[in-house]
Amino acid sequence: MKLALTAALWFALQAPAAAPDPRRPAPTFDSVAPEIPKLTRPAVLIVSKTNGYRHDSIAAAVPAIERLAKARGWSSFATENAAVLNPESLARFDVIVFANASGDIYTTAQREAFEAFLGRGGGFVGLHSAGDGSHPDWFVKMRGNGNFTGHPGGADQFQATNLIAADRSHPATRHLPALWPWTDEYYSWDAPPAADAHILLRLDETTMRLEPKLQMGDHALVWWRCEGRARIFYSALGHKAEAWSDPVHLRMVDGAIAWAARKEGMGCD
Repeated sequence: MKLALTAALWFALQAPAAAPDPRRPAPTFDSVAPEIPKLTRPAVLIVSKTNGYRHDSIAAAVPAIERLAKARGWSSFATENAAVLNPESLARFDVIVFANASGDIYTTAQREAFEAFLGRGGGFVGLHSAGDGSHPDWFVKMRGNGNFTGHPGGADQFQATNLIAADRSHPATRHLPALWPWTDEYYSWDAPPAADAHILLRLDETTMRLEPKLQMGDHALVWWRCEGRARIFYSALGHKAEAWSDPVHLRMVDGAIAWAARKEGMGCD
């Protein structure tokens, strides 16, 4: 028996190690802030750090958001270094965009700097995986809805349906039709957005294949809320790279950023 166990151990040690999954990187925490170039205002900070699931579409989302800022004549800075969340660096930005950022990426000081930025009335736009289940509780509360319960899988992961425009007066949605045909990976949560959230887009569940645990009834996907004076915007859309070249989706993201930066729209005064 001892000889058999020794042989098994020897063969196990000779087996090649499993290749790391690039979509599930080992969590890291940053301590040295990146060098930020000269910026003009308004300025957009784009964060795509992933201490949770890493979406392939980050490679398309980040430059797309940079182009939106440039088209407005704004500055932007993109990073995967969460040490940028410090008082000195954040003082140079008007809005933070999480471009499929995921996981608990913060040291205590970085969380405090982020919350202080919001406390001063800074803006935040969370995109797609900013709504998944990898984020700390305080972030979920700031986002303004329930805990992530999942999304369809297998052949049902990406489904074409209509998104119902609940409010077309917001800068992010005023260009949309009442029913917007869209295909994506649709998230579900165990509770709808908080009572103080303003829902902009809902999922039409009647045309979907959703297992019971993913059915919400009132299934909000895009909303905004106030965290004190801070303008908070969340959109569950944008899993696939194709979303980041779609002009209708990009116009929605552009309007969200403009609103969060206090350049368009109302709220959180």
